[in-house]
Amino acid sequence: MFYNRENELQILEKEYKRDGSAFTVIYGRRRVGKTALIYEYIKDKPSLFIYATEATFAIQLENLKSQLLKLIDKPYLKDIKLESFSQLFELLNEYSFDKKLVLVIDEYQNLCKVDKSFSSWLQMIWDMQLKSKNIHLILSGSVISMMHSEILDYSAPLYGRRTSNIQLKPLLFKYIKEFLPSVSKEEQMRIFASFGTIPKYLELYEEDKTFLENVRDNILNKNSFLYSEGNFLLRQELGEVSTYFSILETISKGDTKVGNIASKLQVPSTHITRYLLKLIDLDILIKEVPITDTNPLKSKMGRYRFKDKFLQFWFFYVYKNYNLLEINQVDAVLEEIEKNFNDRFVSFAFEDFVAQDLMQNPSKYIDFIPKKVGRWWNKNEEIDLIAMDETNICFIECKWRNSVNKEQVLYQLVKKSKYVKHNLKESFLVVTKDDYLK
Repeated sequence: MFYNRENELQILEKEYKRDGSAFTVIYGRRRVGKTALIYEYIKDKPSLFIYATEATFAIQLENLKSQLLKLIDKPYLKDIKLESFSQLFELLNEYSFDKKLVLVIDEYQNLCKVDKSFSSWLQMIWDMQLKSKNIHLILSGSVISMMHSEILDYSAPLYGRRTSNIQLKPLLFKYIKEFLPSVSKEEQMRIFASFGTIPKYLELYEEDKTFLENVRDNILNKNSFLYSEGNFLLRQELGEVSTYFSILETISKGDTKVGNIASKLQVPSTHITRYLLKLIDLDILIKEVPITDTNPLKSKMGRYRFKDKFLQFWFFYVYKNYNLLEINQVDAVLEEIEKNFNDRFVSFAFEDFVAQDLMQNPSKYIDFIPKKVGRWWNKNEEIDLIAMDETNICFIECKWRNSVNKEQVLYQLVKKSKYVKHNLKESFLVVTKDDYLK
């Protein structure tokens, strides 16, 4: 299935129309839909698609013969044995280039694992050979740290060669219904809070089963794909992961301030700062400060939250409960989910949905277009969301529960708003589960 990604396709099509060569880097976490995007783009274009593995180059290249024969109609190619990438690029000179050729290397980081000098070699090939051709080179990868070290960072061998780059993010909430058209709006929110919006994870969800059955079969089952996904994702990026895992488990349980995290780990706060920064770089965590803070970089009110909803769910219910799940005590974990999932996960996911929807469809909620939307707190009080522009500020409470007394919630919201210093035009909003379900 292919949904969304219109902006990314537009970027790629613009690169295809560019005179001469183009060089695009596509990166993002595993299963986010990079390969699906590339297939959609190349389906009507002459292309050579290389799916890189950690096998020897000779084995990988031999699998390209059929593609090469379709691309270059030269009988002698049938008898050639491909053994090196140098040989492959020499053979590509046989292509006429009257129509732009799209050359894709997917999971590029695997070639760099096989040959640590591959990026330096490709830099030379690009500068001396490919740059002058009518070609669109696409390098795609899912190990974000390696894509930075090989291509994106200033010190990377291929730095400065790309003409565009796309960091592919998880889908917006609204696309859940495209993948799962028969699930209820309430179930969509539960899915958002657990499976997240990674396309592959949504494809695993079975609409003829209940939410808890899907969690049991697709996440808690030790033979399922998602059971080990968190472990695999982090080990792929980080190598030695014990400190990272301890930090993420602690945050999943609700300790979000750096001092509290360090206290739980029994280490100085300074010891974990670099780990937190790395997890932010990898798009796993986000550091939040109160939305009205005028100097976020120096704020002492920072909290660390999961940006990735699946990983938050995985750390709290899977990683924490490995001792139960490994001996097939799945029911005990399902009971825990039934007991606290709504309060610990869905209520916060609902806030994130409202924030996202406010930016996408502001007229549904307020009478101005917000420049920013986010949470606010001080030492004593907390407001779910504040939306603001240069002249307006709206205080918002989000309540994911049945039968909310809106007047009482609004009264408390107005009281809390007095702690926020500003000189903007005020408004107030309470958004409930019933409002969402309408």
